Amino acid sequence: MKTKFLLSLVTVALSVGAVGAYATLTRAGTAAPGPTMSPSATAIAPPDTESAGRVNIPALAANLEFLGDKPALSGHPLLIEFWATWCPPCRASIAHFNTLNKKYHDRGLEIVGISGEDKTVVERFRKSTAIDYNVALDPEQALPGQFQVQAIPQAWLFDKDGRVIWSGHPMQLDEQTIARALLNQPKT
Repeated sequence: MKTKFLLSLVTVALSVGAVGAYATLTRAGTAAPGPTMSPSATAIAPPDTESAGRVNIPALAANLEFLGDKPALSGHPLLIEFWATWCPPCRASIAHFNTLNKKYHDRGLEIVGISGEDKTVVERFRKSTAIDYNVALDPEQALPGQFQVQAIPQAWLFDKDGRVIWSGHPMQLDEQTIARALLNQPKT
């Protein structure tokens, strides 16, 4: 009983971000570059955003290696999440994102899960866990610093023009917020 409790405490401490972004945990003690931010569910644009709080989505995508076909990210609402295979809260958010993808992909929402882990690790994980949305690798692990990620999972929702609509823990993303991102998005 004591061992199970201690293991739970360690898991919670890791998942709450006591040790930082995925870059920190996948690179044996190397801190994620860039400034840090307080965890919140408010829309915070990364430091290198365009004017009017817009993110340059093509530049963001240029840093990524997609597992599978690269989706068309510009001109669509976009939901990105920083995650890792070893992270229990990240694993829990996969089912949530699968549901969101099934419900909103045909209405234009693109979802991309971004991992800083090795390609073979992520591919092996995907063989045992269904991920129905886009998965990308950040081999240079540059994006957590740009987005000031302190803990994973961490997600950002952008409208079709690249404006940040919401950021926070993926399980806190509600359908009303997604509906705001889909406004004026033509049905396909």
